[in-house]
Amino acid sequence: MEFTETDCTPEIYWSVTNVQTANTPVYTNLDSLKQPKTSVLKLEKEVLEPGDYIVCLEVKMPSKGPTFWVSDCIVIRIVLPELIAYIAGGEFRTIPYGGVEIMNASVSDDPAQNMSSVNVIPLKVTWAFVRYHSEITFDIFQTNTQALPAGGTYHKIGNLDYLLSLDTSLFRNGDMALIMFKLTRGTRTSSAFQVIKMVTNAVPMALRYIHCNI
Repeated sequence: MEFTETDCTPEIYWSVTNVQTANTPVYTNLDSLKQPKTSVLKLEKEVLEPGDYIVCLEVKMPSKGPTFWVSDCIVIRIVLPELIAYIAGGEFRTIPYGGVEIMNASVSDDPAQNMSSVNVIPLKVTWAFVRYHSEITFDIFQTNTQALPAGGTYHKIGNLDYLLSLDTSLFRNGDMALIMFKLTRGTRTSSAFQVIKMVTNAVPMALRYIHCNI
């Protein structure tokens, strides 16, 4: 297409349409997202709820004669990000035996927690651990990553707190445990694991995890 007029300024329009396809397709134009006179459509974080959308670009080229018009559309799908589950201290950790140790999963997060459709679904926290006697070593967990070692005693703890208090005096010096933390919201789930060994006079050491959005 060729234009001979030099004073033509294209008119650019963006539009976003929500598509609901549960039964019969329903198309809803999102008038608040219409952006005229810009060649780049920018959608801020968490503006669109999860679902399917039709994004269209319309360009009109006015002239003294007929108006030239062209458009293009794409279909995008907005999905929820993964939940973030994390236990501070790393995957393998030695803790002092005889006292109370705090398992800290407070950095765990739902990146989409500010979305209205997400907040109506409760966020569930579950702690669990498998206890092993002192003859079990770290090497068993490091080499066998597909299944848990035999001989463990499983305990499940339904807890709405990101901190788990563990009284090591209830176990034996040298015992090991696989700590599991699970974060669930609807169909989304994320898990974190930590292997601990309870040793007398152990020097506690932890690795700090700082989550940031890029």
